[in-house]
Amino acid sequence: MPKDFKEKYMWQYFRLHRGIYVVLFSVVLSCQMIGLTENAYTLIYYTPVLIGCFFLDELYFRKQDRIPDKFHSLRVGAEIFLLSLGNLFGPPHIFVFISVMSFELLLCFEDLLLTDIFDDYRIFFRRVFYLSVMMIGMLICFRNEVKGPWIFVEILVGAVVVFFVYSVFHSYVAGVRYYEKQTTDLYFKYVNLQEDRDNLRVYQDRVESVNNEINRQKLDLMKANKDLATVNAEVRSLIDVMKEFTSSFDVERNARLMLENIMAMKEPGICGIFINKDIFLNEAPYVEILTGSEELYASLDRDFYSIFDKITRRGGVEPFIICNNKIFSDAVLSDTALINAVAIPAYENETCYGVLVIGSSSYDFFESGYSFYESSLMDFTAALRSAKLFLQMEDMARKDGLTHVYNRAYFNEIYPKIMANSIVEERSLCIALLDIDKFKSINDTYGHLAGDEVIKAVARMDHHYAKMYDGYAVRYGGEEFLLILQGKTVEEFRDILLEMQREIVSNIVSFEGDDIQVNVSMGMSHYPDIAPEIVDVLNEADQAMYFSKEHGRGLVVIYGKEEESLKYRNPNATVESDTEQDTLPSGDTTNIIHFEKAAHFEHMNNKKKQEANQ
Repeated sequence: MPKDFKEKYMWQYFRLHRGIYVVLFSVVLSCQMIGLTENAYTLIYYTPVLIGCFFLDELYFRKQDRIPDKFHSLRVGAEIFLLSLGNLFGPPHIFVFISVMSFELLLCFEDLLLTDIFDDYRIFFRRVFYLSVMMIGMLICFRNEVKGPWIFVEILVGAVVVFFVYSVFHSYVAGVRYYEKQTTDLYFKYVNLQEDRDNLRVYQDRVESVNNEINRQKLDLMKANKDLATVNAEVRSLIDVMKEFTSSFDVERNARLMLENIMAMKEPGICGIFINKDIFLNEAPYVEILTGSEELYASLDRDFYSIFDKITRRGGVEPFIICNNKIFSDAVLSDTALINAVAIPAYENETCYGVLVIGSSSYDFFESGYSFYESSLMDFTAALRSAKLFLQMEDMARKDGLTHVYNRAYFNEIYPKIMANSIVEERSLCIALLDIDKFKSINDTYGHLAGDEVIKAVARMDHHYAKMYDGYAVRYGGEEFLLILQGKTVEEFRDILLEMQREIVSNIVSFEGDDIQVNVSMGMSHYPDIAPEIVDVLNEADQAMYFSKEHGRGLVVIYGKEEESLKYRNPNATVESDTEQDTLPSGDTTNIIHFEKAAHFEHMNNKKKQEANQ
């Protein structure tokens, strides 16, 4: 019998036995007390037998885990034998007989239910023993009541009872064996199923592992395809930008194109480029920044030169990590909301000319590296190199070789554009024509090299004021220069020219030990306040300049206001005309070069004496 069945029902049988013993003792005692039996042997015999069986059951049921299964069969056989043996001392009352016989049958069934031994010989022996004892006990019990031929009836009834009990035993054992066989078959099937399940589980694990590997490779392939598509898009964008670079030599436009492409492809929070001065004929550092945040713009604009300076002093072409996942390596940009930022140095001919800065408020923004930014910067550098060469050649073509201000040919090219711009934007156009006074005398007195130095000095001043007021300085002729400004009134332009003239006069040109004082005659005109037609401005400035020449030089003459212009003379200088050496009336002098023939010859004689002495 299965162990779980025993554990579940054993105590129920134990309590049942206790009740049966009480009932049996009550039946025996009742029969004796009410006189159903004349002999007291039944009470005398069954009382100790029932007590002994009770303690035997107590021992078995309480110690069953430590008692062998054989003890169970011996206990049952002993109790049946002792209960049947009571029939030898006199026939008990029928109530006692039936009660005892019922308990013996119960013991037989318990033996079948609770035993774990189904050996054929043992089962056969137990059946024969149990049934023989009960049959003999029944015959002994009724030996006095049944006589003559009725003894055969008693034997027949006993045989029927024995056959019935035997059949029940046999059917139970056969059923148990059948179910045992079925259980065994099911067990082996279960074991096989377990093995199949384990094998299936192993196979399932392998399939799952393969599927996981396939999925991982699929994800890797998808990521690789995505990365490849991204790389292709980036390469395509670099090619498109490079095409734009080759179509233009505008460095600032190309820089903006590069930054716009970076913003479109990578979507950083900010990107900007810093180019040091004098790289592409730029007189000041060039900075271009693209961002949607005014705070980031202000911070990068503030720290750009510091970043460039740190990279220049550090040296090397490796990117400078400003911030890596919110960890700043330097104080620059540390007051911003950037999480990642990098500065990539820009090199040309082993010289760092600028820096590209990219920043983002996203973590792991540079997980894919810096190759795209470095490639963008390399393409820009190649375009910058070509642009520099073009700009240098263009600058040489546009500018005068001696003075490095714009030449007459370039003026003829841009002047129509300047006039058109003034008309479209409704801005005034101011033109001044400058001519160096007594330039021929300077060449004759100090030589042509000294004359070149004078020309360069005036050109530098012209360029200085043109740059200061965002205008143009042009060498118009041999010693003639133009200053072109826009957006100024007549009075503002006149004051600028007066200041410029005073500065020219105050700056002495030194050449080979000689100090040369320089003065200029200026004529100016203004559109629309003086010249109603813009095409007349240059001609009117020329006429005003000649008025200055003819009226003592060193004047700033406004066209149409020539007489009024005479009041701006400097009262402490002497003047002379181109044809004679007379002086003008007192108080009517200006800042001009005063050359006297005697001084000229004296100077030449002194030089010859010095050369002779040497």
